[in-house]
Amino acid sequence: MKILNNCCSKDTLDTLKDVSSSSPNWNLNWPVGGKFSIDDKFLKLDIVQDGHIVHPFLAGLSLALLLQIYEVSSKDLFAPNLMFCSISIKDKHRKDNIHTDHTEDERSKKLVKIVGLLNSDWQEDWGGGFIYNGQSNYIKPTSFCIFDPKKPHCADEIYTNKKRFLIDFSVALNE
Repeated sequence: MKILNNCCSKDTLDTLKDVSSSSPNWNLNWPVGGKFSIDDKFLKLDIVQDGHIVHPFLAGLSLALLLQIYEVSSKDLFAPNLMFCSISIKDKHRKDNIHTDHTEDERSKKLVKIVGLLNSDWQEDWGGGFIYNGQSNYIKPTSFCIFDPKKPHCADEIYTNKKRFLIDFSVALNE
């Protein structure tokens, strides 16, 4: 896991949050699987699924953000080949489950995940950090976390009624 700091402006985050907030395409499809009740599900907006654009305007904005993250990275952590992108909303009423995001098929072995907050004003004491390797990590606004999505991870508890918007990208591992 690696956290990249100061990848973009807060205005970039605010624009993505504002545009996504007004989308009529939010769904309760996640997490996937019959073992999850409606109480386990959370709002998610699919932008790119398996390389196919679902929401064109948000895909353009998201790719622009991804390129800014790529510029801040050492450019050897990932290739900006966008396979999946979505935005999720969680708050203190949604407890996350420890999970993995991709199976062990050949293609998934070549993916990394990048996550970051879209709330430009999010504060650490509001919770909502990122748990990876059993450790909670605060990812401040304008910073992004790159990690192996096949390893267990989850969102930490949120202590505020404020909705936390998180963007996540699945991109190609730079080989």
